[in-house]
Amino acid sequence: MNKSISVFLAPDGVGSMSAGHPAIWVDGTLDEPACQWLNMQVVPNSRSRNTWEAAARALVNWLEWCDALNLDWRDATRDDLAGYRDAYLGAISPHTGERYSPGTVRTRLAFIFSYFDYSFGQGWMLEPLVAERVGSLSRQAPIDEDALAHTRKGSSSLGRPNGLMPKGSADKVRVLSRRQLDLLLAWVGPRPSERTADSPGLARDRIVFDLGWAVGLRMSEKLGLTIYPFLAMTPDGSQPHHKVQVLGKGGRIRQVDVPVWLVEDIQAYIEGERKDDLRRRGRTAREAQLLLNASTSSARAGFPMTKGGVEKLMHRACCGAMLVEKRRKINPETGEESAEAAAMFSDHCLRHTYAVMTWHALRAAGHDESYRWKYIQHQLGHLKLATTMEIYLKHVSVWASPGKGMQLKGLS
Repeated sequence: MNKSISVFLAPDGVGSMSAGHPAIWVDGTLDEPACQWLNMQVVPNSRSRNTWEAAARALVNWLEWCDALNLDWRDATRDDLAGYRDAYLGAISPHTGERYSPGTVRTRLAFIFSYFDYSFGQGWMLEPLVAERVGSLSRQAPIDEDALAHTRKGSSSLGRPNGLMPKGSADKVRVLSRRQLDLLLAWVGPRPSERTADSPGLARDRIVFDLGWAVGLRMSEKLGLTIYPFLAMTPDGSQPHHKVQVLGKGGRIRQVDVPVWLVEDIQAYIEGERKDDLRRRGRTAREAQLLLNASTSSARAGFPMTKGGVEKLMHRACCGAMLVEKRRKINPETGEESAEAAAMFSDHCLRHTYAVMTWHALRAAGHDESYRWKYIQHQLGHLKLATTMEIYLKHVSVWASPGKGMQLKGLS
């Protein structure tokens, strides 16, 4: 009979877990090794709860796989990992109706490798995961017989498990053309500083879009912005940008350039539509987050906008601007195929568009190639310049004419 494995946020006083951190239960009992890995390896390296949850669920998925095979996770070999990998590469996601991408499978495997690396370093395994099983030798360390097993140390340098990571994936960088971006901006409505009582759409939605294509922020970075730095600014046209601090991936803080026209628009949103939205929440309501749910939101008006809200906004915008495409879906239970209309772009595509458009704008302004790539690297928050170049080098042809990037309002 298979075990019941689940992930919950830990309440106060449960085992070694800190309150609010992801915890894993197996048959109603806290899985201490898994939870210790989450606390000691995952949480300290990321402030994102989404990352914590992704790591926990990746490990749960692996434990369920082992349980289905009646395999103790500490006895797993390269062949077992290869079988897990191949099964997921051929499986259909129940959420999307499409096959899991190599990138998704790689992410899951990376968390699993981290767990085994940590377990080997703690002495919970006598050999690393990448070793082959030799004869009938069991590689389990007698954890139950050692009350101090959690303090045991070993070499945690396992190297990369060559050959286990799935190779190849479709290029997921999607850059909007100038026409496509114009269509989205037309749908979302005019800039907040130029709006009238008859203007369509919401000022907030325009801010969400502009922070993507004009600044290059990730969704989480947009949602992490507060009103305070913008209230302290005095746009006077003497400088093209203002510096704003953002909390980026991995908890890293950086300063980015925000165009002065966008600062003016954000201030107009704060003093106008945002103030009305917050008032709907309550006369004494206070909220630091910049982006709030609109007054049209039935139950959450004035509360912080969420990731789901941004995703729904982009979907509505793509459908409204007729930027849709047909995608093949497969029912994972019946195997039946169907085609449905889907948005061509995600919010992250605005960030991709920013990178390519900015490259051309900087070239048109006379900056050399080295400066262009370094500036974009800094704005996007990539640790390595090679990362920026590898992602976007082949996509600069989308905005092949150097003047196109400059033609959009705010860059000229």
